[in-house]
Amino acid sequence: MAQAIEDLTPTRISEELLKAVSGDDCIAWIGSGLSSLAYPNWASAITALCAACEIQPFSPAEAPSAGQLIDKAQECKTANTHAYQATLGNLFGGNVVEQRQAYSWLMSAPFKAYVTTNFDPLLSEAAAPFGYTSVFRYPLLETREVDRKKKPMFYVHGHARPNGIPCGENLVLARSEFEQAYEGVVGVFLPALLLSYPIVFIGCRLAEPEIREQMRRVHSMHVQIKKSQNGYKTPRRFALLPSILSKSSRDRLAEREEANLFAELDTEVLRYSPADPEKHWEIEDILKILCGLTSKVTEGGPAEAGPK
Repeated sequence: MAQAIEDLTPTRISEELLKAVSGDDCIAWIGSGLSSLAYPNWASAITALCAACEIQPFSPAEAPSAGQLIDKAQECKTANTHAYQATLGNLFGGNVVEQRQAYSWLMSAPFKAYVTTNFDPLLSEAAAPFGYTSVFRYPLLETREVDRKKKPMFYVHGHARPNGIPCGENLVLARSEFEQAYEGVVGVFLPALLLSYPIVFIGCRLAEPEIREQMRRVHSMHVQIKKSQNGYKTPRRFALLPSILSKSSRDRLAEREEANLFAELDTEVLRYSPADPEKHWEIEDILKILCGLTSKVTEGGPAEAGPK
């Protein structure tokens, strides 16, 4: 799969995304990038867990890998399970007090369903005013609900505010939790999803080794199907990613390596240059334009965003 190195404008990215959403069966996969304004990132959450469970944290100079963060979470859980769960509930289960417009545009865009590895309730809370209330959270995950419900939401790693109450149970963060989830329910749910549906990854780099392994498994399945069925085309997959900065300069090598990694997972990178490296408002522009483009295709007029 060819990978463009240059940045794309929001309009050009939206035009590319039409290739995935035009069949009305595309799924939006929401990562932590869309939650960063309201909830802590992965590394910050681990630091908070270390403090609560009295575990030595990573030093500020360290840049722990995804695997190291998962192992550190396990260390915290083993040391004090109660503090571990209570802290996760406090960190990610609080009431939504800040919501970015991107979530509203996501609800207005022609996505069939939504998948997230986030714990926070931003997605489910944004969907409620539109009348989309089908929320499925680990361990209750079934792909058949994609077609049975109107714009269902799947919290693959659990939901920290089920029924409006903060809760740190049934969340997938520590090593033992990843093993249980991906050797069980998640390991069945994700391949079925990845095998059949077009997907747009938004605000996520798929850092978890377990997710990448699932995608590699599905890639092997697609290769096998192509060999046995002439003309078979894999579902389109795109990842919206910002340019990578190393100190004050652009890291082209890292971008190329990232694009190659996604290409191996049958996913095409659509890269943009954020005006604000912390907030990435371009996501709002991309989704807004996408809503307009799809509305013109299906109705011949401008899109109307807002609760239904």
